[in-house]
Amino acid sequence: MSENNPNRTETFKHVTSVALRTIAGEKDLEVTYSSAEVPTGRLSPTGKPRLPAPGHNLPPKEKRLLRGCADVQALYIAHHDDKLHHQISPRDTQALEAFNALEQARCEALGYEEMEGVGANLRAVLEEKCRHTGFHNLTNKDQVNLGDALHVISRMALTGEAPPPSAEKMIELWKPTIDSQLGDFNFEELKNSLHDQTAFATIAKQLIKALNMPIEDSDGSDRPDDPENEEQNTEQEQQEEDTGEESSEDTEGGQAGLDDTYEGDDGQDMDMSGEDDSEGADGQDQAGENAGDPFFQNRKDFLEGPDGRYHIYTDQFDEEVDARELTEPGELTRLRSMLDTQLSAHQAIITKLANRLQRKVMAQQRRSWEFGLDEGILDPTRLARIIANPTVPLSYKAEKETEFRDSVVTILIDNSGSMRGRPIALAAMSADIISRTLERCGVKVEILGFTTRAWKGGKSRDLWMAQGRQAEPGRLNDIRHIIYKAADAPMRRTRKNLGLMLKEGILKENIDGEALVWAYNRLVKRPEARKIIMVISDGAPVDDSTLSVNPSNILEVDLRNVIHWIEDSGKVELNAIGIGHDVTRYYKKAMTIADADQLAKALIDQLADLFEE
Repeated sequence: MSENNPNRTETFKHVTSVALRTIAGEKDLEVTYSSAEVPTGRLSPTGKPRLPAPGHNLPPKEKRLLRGCADVQALYIAHHDDKLHHQISPRDTQALEAFNALEQARCEALGYEEMEGVGANLRAVLEEKCRHTGFHNLTNKDQVNLGDALHVISRMALTGEAPPPSAEKMIELWKPTIDSQLGDFNFEELKNSLHDQTAFATIAKQLIKALNMPIEDSDGSDRPDDPENEEQNTEQEQQEEDTGEESSEDTEGGQAGLDDTYEGDDGQDMDMSGEDDSEGADGQDQAGENAGDPFFQNRKDFLEGPDGRYHIYTDQFDEEVDARELTEPGELTRLRSMLDTQLSAHQAIITKLANRLQRKVMAQQRRSWEFGLDEGILDPTRLARIIANPTVPLSYKAEKETEFRDSVVTILIDNSGSMRGRPIALAAMSADIISRTLERCGVKVEILGFTTRAWKGGKSRDLWMAQGRQAEPGRLNDIRHIIYKAADAPMRRTRKNLGLMLKEGILKENIDGEALVWAYNRLVKRPEARKIIMVISDGAPVDDSTLSVNPSNILEVDLRNVIHWIEDSGKVELNAIGIGHDVTRYYKKAMTIADADQLAKALIDQLADLFEE
């Protein structure tokens, strides 16, 4: 293939897609390439293969990683029965994470065993995953979750391959703990059942139980098996839906009522962290130790929600998705054009404000010199004096060290239904202009959005109903986190994505706490010295499905706990702008504006103040 062939990248994508479909055994499988993906073999939550977009040069290492990512997903599709997996998987969140890791290792081990070329690709991806996750920099085993550790250790055991160099530190820290808990039980028993998912799952759950995690099946014994029970369940479901309707109305009209739950009889804010409870206090201490740690992603060890009640019923339907995957390219172009038309009247003032921001940022990066030094670079402005009087000593100058730190900004936009219309359009346009402005200044910007996949619960609620409607199930909706622009993606390639915010049906409900954790975890792993999150929201977190069957303040208290966790970590600077909603009661650094027309100025002013600091 010619190095100068302009279609070389497209040809490589086509060949990779064909190979993926062949291994997966599905000739009509849709394969998506996204600049937001990293080459770590991450399985797409949608079930559709999603690969990193290849660059133009296609060096051998990049080719190997891309093929490896394709092989990981193809093997999972070929050897994994999703329906069976959900039936037999554990209910406990941590146990499920370990169970999923073992199942992924099983599928990869089958490919490693059957195809030598695939094995080499898988090794490259595993090495990249370990390096990207920071395994080589670990100082404590608690800096990585058990699921990630199990995936690597079990795959080494199932394939017999040597661990990647970047995983050696992690294995050194984790393997003694796993070996001591397993005792006589070992991974060889899993190896004998590689080709049988059911048999493998049975042994995997024994292994998980040996690691002191509960293994009750996710379908449990609550699932109705006979028509009579199904009929009874249908009646209960109808009643539950009616209750949900009433709850929705109460929630929408009673936002202020949530605040009352935070005040005691004396009118002072109550501490909702639950420190009076001994278990809660321990959880809070442990959170303090891990706060700001990029590996502390699931927050299992710190108190969440009122009295620690916040948890996730299931995350199997959650989605982190690139904006381009949620609509057709032609539709995205149309939506972007609509956005530009709507906001043409505001563009001049936003651009003027953005230019002011650019001047402030560039001023921080301007070079300056120190003169009259005894050593350094010869100062040519003083040469005339030396020629006139040779006894005058030579004068030198040196460039001053710039105080401007390498920076990255995340703009996290509330994609809830209440933002529909002018607020979301102005948020999209402001993010667009600011991103291009900071890009010119060498500051990277990431634009993210958060919402849910459905109104009133979606598949998570359906599963909860089928499993017996346990009391206070925790978060009961399918979250959708949208990547409009990744930090490393140039704005010229991603500007169309912002038009998606105008698409009918995208904006639904908002679970702010988990969205903040997601944005934080993406940002804290980056190499820049200074990291900033700007949150744009127009209301407290609302999800009717969750609020109808849990304490009415569960989402808001979790948001407060997450904000304290991030602000106390000191790793990220957290700022917020509330549109017609007082966010100053949540965030230390925040401002509230009366309407969306003030958003661009508020956002630019806040960023300008930050860079002036």
